[in-house]
Amino acid sequence: MSTPGPSSQHLATLVRLVDDETPEVRSSVMRELEAYHGDVSDWIDDLPAPLDPAERRTLGRLLRPARRRRLAEEWVVPTRGLGGLAEDWEAAESLLRAISDFLHDGVSLRQPLGDALDLLAEEAEPSFSKGGEAALCRFLLENYLKVDRGGDLVPRHYDLAALAEGTPGNSLGLGAILLLIGQRLGAQMRGVNFPGTFYLVIPDAQRGHRTFDPAGGLSPIESDVLARRLMRASPELRSRLRLPFTPGDLVLRIVEDLEAAFAVHEEMEDAELFGRLAESLGPEA
Repeated sequence: MSTPGPSSQHLATLVRLVDDETPEVRSSVMRELEAYHGDVSDWIDDLPAPLDPAERRTLGRLLRPARRRRLAEEWVVPTRGLGGLAEDWEAAESLLRAISDFLHDGVSLRQPLGDALDLLAEEAEPSFSKGGEAALCRFLLENYLKVDRGGDLVPRHYDLAALAEGTPGNSLGLGAILLLIGQRLGAQMRGVNFPGTFYLVIPDAQRGHRTFDPAGGLSPIESDVLARRLMRASPELRSRLRLPFTPGDLVLRIVEDLEAAFAVHEEMEDAELFGRLAESLGPEA
């Protein structure tokens, strides 16, 4: 196969062959798809005919190895690992964008993470100006962000660009979106990296502060309930929860959850990839 790429014509040629199980043809298609670096969405609208769902799934699967390589190439961690991400939200968001691009199917059109967050911040700014952090979170949770109440640990919960466009997410994914938008607007928010869930803390005029689970709306977690949960935690965890929650902590938690999610679904190549990413965030990275 000698057709140059990338182009819509080149992609159309490859699409006609994606269902061919002949090893030589499959190998050739995989090799030619390298030109697209794991994402053909810029060319998909110019194909002669739209892809059916099966073709999209097959093409997305064939693009995944290139997305693995691209994530590894774009994963640039500061010299001090987590220490270098202690206050650098911009660097943390860059790493989260690379993760989100990897989790994308490489076929569907969508906004990059930064653009999606900018749009939500613009939409939410009037609410924040009038009512502060609670109004900001309420506006986003009621109008844009959706909750997956299935309870399963699945990789799509951490595709932040998809969550920003309305794909249902879990406590951590939704909390990450709120934190990143809060940073854009100068809101006072901090995360609480509690195992099995994720909490946000925001100012509250009557309580002083409000702790809540983003997947449960703005309903506050009462201080005595939180205290009992902390008492049941290990001394190591209680000590860790007393420390400030940093942008690096957010990246590491998402990476570790993705490693677990891929392992649960027996996608071991991706689980091992995220295991290596987690190691790269160590203090000696």
